[in-house]
Amino acid sequence: MMQLSSPTAGGAQYAVSATGNNQRESQAENIQSLCTPTCSTNGTHSDGYTGAFEGPEKLLEMWFAADAGMAHHVGSDAHISSDEWAEHRTGLRLVPRTVWSDMLDMVHCQVLSTLSNAHIDSYLLSESSFFVYPHKLVLKTCGTTTLLYAIPRILSIAREHLGAMCAHQVFYSRKNFMYPDQQEELHQSWAKEVAYLDALFPDGAAYLIGKTNRDHWHVYLSGPESETVSNSLAGSPVLCPQMSRSSSQSTVHGVMQSSTSSDITVEILMTGLDAERMRLMYLGGASTEEGAAGGAAVERLSGISDIYPNAATDSYLFTPCGFSLNGLQGDGYFTIHVTPEPHCSYASFETNVSGSGVRDLHDPQATKHLVEQVTRVFGPKFVTVTVFKARAAEAPQSVADNAWENGVKDGLAKTADAAPLSFAPVDGYKAMDRVLYEFDHYWLRYAYYIRAD
Repeated sequence: MMQLSSPTAGGAQYAVSATGNNQRESQAENIQSLCTPTCSTNGTHSDGYTGAFEGPEKLLEMWFAADAGMAHHVGSDAHISSDEWAEHRTGLRLVPRTVWSDMLDMVHCQVLSTLSNAHIDSYLLSESSFFVYPHKLVLKTCGTTTLLYAIPRILSIAREHLGAMCAHQVFYSRKNFMYPDQQEELHQSWAKEVAYLDALFPDGAAYLIGKTNRDHWHVYLSGPESETVSNSLAGSPVLCPQMSRSSSQSTVHGVMQSSTSSDITVEILMTGLDAERMRLMYLGGASTEEGAAGGAAVERLSGISDIYPNAATDSYLFTPCGFSLNGLQGDGYFTIHVTPEPHCSYASFETNVSGSGVRDLHDPQATKHLVEQVTRVFGPKFVTVTVFKARAAEAPQSVADNAWENGVKDGLAKTADAAPLSFAPVDGYKAMDRVLYEFDHYWLRYAYYIRAD
């Protein structure tokens, strides 16, 4: 067990200890060269680990009410926090942290530190991130973690602590794995994952987006139109009451959310990272200090801190390499995770921070500038971009009145059910794949780019 330092940075609170998985030990013969021949062992619990670290994350988002105002804690062991955000916590945010830690143990990851504001509690993990709102949670894990096994436990926690008889909406996604054979059996194929999810959510739907013989993206969705959830892995089906959809509230992944939140989420997944820029992601590159101090140095020297300069951040530089960050601004979050080793390099960036003094992601030019800013940090050869936009969510008037470069009429931009506009060209990259999906409750725009060397 590795003891983590107790000092805090950026308002983050650090855990007392975490497992050896956090150490990111490498087979490098010369750490001073800042280049390892094989990927680090952080993020895997498999005895047969081969040194090929799986950076691409599994992403699970579960909603238990249509918006934060509908989530009320009913459990008897509410977590009574003593920090400055205690009076703001409701719903799932009142679940004791020990309960969340036990759930995360099932996934094979541990909490490194926490960061909170009036809207969200974020947990920086040994393998990626966990975000808790009053009415929903977002769990993102890399390596050989067993994320889907946590779903029955999460459903149980929501019943016990929120009084939710089922999930209002479930969203699961991941990029194609680099090393699928290294995953635990459930996660070795998309077909196995879908079968497991179908057993829990009979009305769910699975999709593969992009070229099957190139980088592509898997998505699984259930609800909010579903009225039942199966407990075939833990009981019998239960009735899931429909939530009101009469408001103008929007979503992160197509489900109604508080009116103060962004209704767009952007995810940028990158491989083939620039080796020179990745030197900062090794201990001894941006900093000789592991943990929060090293993470802060990486933020500053890499340009990450310029993406959302007013956000509160919580980051970690691993030994001998690797970087993770959670950021909060208003009721939005962003998260970054980096595996810098050359033969399995990978970085992910995800955000739902939009408007309120920052770039408005309804505007395709704003999305273009975000993608360009992020790719300048990492210099990837291959880039996958996804944009989710809630349906029945009206674009801001300021954006609707702009003259769009692709010639879409202002009237369409003002429409409450307008699709996200086509991606503007990204400097330095060639678009190889562009797909628009129209689902019942949201739009999905997908693009795949290759660096134009």
